[in-house]
Amino acid sequence: MSKALKTGIDALMFLATRTSVGVTELAEELDVNKSTASRVLSTFVDAGIVEKNRGTQKYKLGPAILQLSERYYKNFNIITAAKPIMEQLAHDIRESVHLCINSNNSAVVINQILSHSRLVVSAKIGNREPLHASSVGKCLLTFIGEQEREQMLGEIVYKPYTSKTILTQEALLEEIERVREQGYAIDDGEISEDIKCVAVPIFDRRGNCRYSLGTSGANSRMTPEKIARIIPLMKKAAKLLTV
Repeated sequence: MSKALKTGIDALMFLATRTSVGVTELAEELDVNKSTASRVLSTFVDAGIVEKNRGTQKYKLGPAILQLSERYYKNFNIITAAKPIMEQLAHDIRESVHLCINSNNSAVVINQILSHSRLVVSAKIGNREPLHASSVGKCLLTFIGEQEREQMLGEIVYKPYTSKTILTQEALLEEIERVREQGYAIDDGEISEDIKCVAVPIFDRRGNCRYSLGTSGANSRMTPEKIARIIPLMKKAAKLLTV
């Protein structure tokens, strides 16, 4: 972690323990000079994370903190709401099911329900799945807003995982169009040759996609016939999770 970033984080954590804080008090707490403390606070004020009282010249946490908190709790709300739906889906399709969110150009697993099959494929909570190779990542990339997608596409590193991994933006754009048309994405051995994954997008009431719902299984079980059977079940579960 960079020194500047740590200083900023420490400043926010200290502000969280006080009603208001002056520049001198913050500088002493962080063991930095006043100009550094002032610069950190000014940056946070510009972002709305910290507010400055012009009368007292002191600082406190600002309204943007509430926005961050709201998003944090919304993530927990969908985890709570998703659990029984995911449990039923895992039972119906006899495969593990996982819920993902887009974070820093990766599909991050935020919840998982393991199946009771003999050979279980586990996507551990906190795992980061590549956007260009994973089914959950392809869903998030396809159904996110156009401006965000363009930015994400420009930052993808096309790491090869198997001989089937997509390695160019041209090929990924073709895949995105295919995913958009069919309403689901497949990872056909693109991260691991022995595992096949299917994912569907989860939309909010405005039609935005922030989450994707995926399942993974051994190639021997994830036959074309099974995939055709489970996709409607996954779409139905995703629709129940509209947030």
